[in-house]
Amino acid sequence: MFDHPTAAELIAAAREHIEQHVLPALAEPRLRFQTLVAANVLAIAERELAHGELALVAAWVRLGILLNQQATTPPAGAALRAAVHEQEQALCAAIRAGDFDAAPRQAQLLAHLRATAAAELAAANPRYLARVQPG
Repeated sequence: MFDHPTAAELIAAAREHIEQHVLPALAEPRLRFQTLVAANVLAIAERELAHGELALVAAWVRLGILLNQQATTPPAGAALRAAVHEQEQALCAAIRAGDFDAAPRQAQLLAHLRATAAAELAAANPRYLARVQPG
């Protein structure tokens, strides 16, 4: 329906304007810091728009395997977010019930949690992720 500019392009333009024109003109430390935070928020939103759906699909697949759910076509958009939330609630219940207390289930859970943390850091702070990821 909407062609250009996309939401991601609009956010990128706002972030670039802040970084290239507003920040260099700021001398007051508190205002400069708050503006850097705003630019970072826009960068996170850009990454979420670019990769958020893929990360949710990957989480949906991993959670489905952990919870022994039949593979189907993943939902999209808000329905995907809701489905992942439901799976996360089911996973929490399974953890509380002790379903992941022993190997190999414990190792499977740990792999999922690591992948989830990496996906979240890829959006929130990819430079930190690059520093802490092995390899």
